Amino acid sequence: MGILDGRVAIVTGGARGVGRGISLALAREGASVVLAEINTETGPATEQEIRGLGLEATWVECDVTRKEDVESTIARTAEIYGGIDILVNCATGARPDTAFRSFLEHDDDQIELQLGVEVWGSFWFMKGCHPYLKASSSGRVINVCSVAGVDRHPGFMIYGASKEALRSMSGVAAKEWGPDGIHVNVICPTASTEATERFRAENPELAAASLANTPLRRHGDCEEDIGRTAVFLCGPDSSFITGQTIHVDGGGVIHA
Repeated sequence: MGILDGRVAIVTGGARGVGRGISLALAREGASVVLAEINTETGPATEQEIRGLGLEATWVECDVTRKEDVESTIARTAEIYGGIDILVNCATGARPDTAFRSFLEHDDDQIELQLGVEVWGSFWFMKGCHPYLKASSSGRVINVCSVAGVDRHPGFMIYGASKEALRSMSGVAAKEWGPDGIHVNVICPTASTEATERFRAENPELAAASLANTPLRRHGDCEEDIGRTAVFLCGPDSSFITGQTIHVDGGGVIHA
């Protein structure tokens, strides 16, 4: 028995990195997870990984920058599982080749991609899932944002700006949707993924400095640290929490 038995979750970007960790954690607690994932290799692979554990998952190929993909993913989820209880917006337009790009080096294509994924994709999923979340007895939305936006990190202008737009959207939705019984929260994670490990290998001095500024002196695990936080926010123990930003980063961000 899991605390999310009978729940249905959509996780965008749910087959890689932090999204995969969240998908696994939700599935282990009994949720049926729809992996809204654009990658045609990791999507089916993560579906099979979860099913191989005796748990329920379905991969749906989805480009969140395409409204028709978002709408068809929501419709297919409802058709297969009968409803939607949890939405996790984790897909990101961040790319290694656009990290640490100065403000003046940003170009229109990069800005369009980031806004398309982080803002438009999340907006379409939230709006499209709202009727199902309202009908659920435990509607939950988790939007994955970033310290790059919270602390205005140099080199991440549009990534940080788009994540802060999503964080603002989350707060508005939390206030407007609270009477509908829908909880909306934000996770800002720091975790070890293939992309972050590659970056650390290529930039050892920056990686060492970042770790030295983390009080717990380690990087987060996508499933055990980030995923379990998502489980908490989707479960009964968070029944009086909404509109909050939770930094799951080993103490990298501590604000009064």
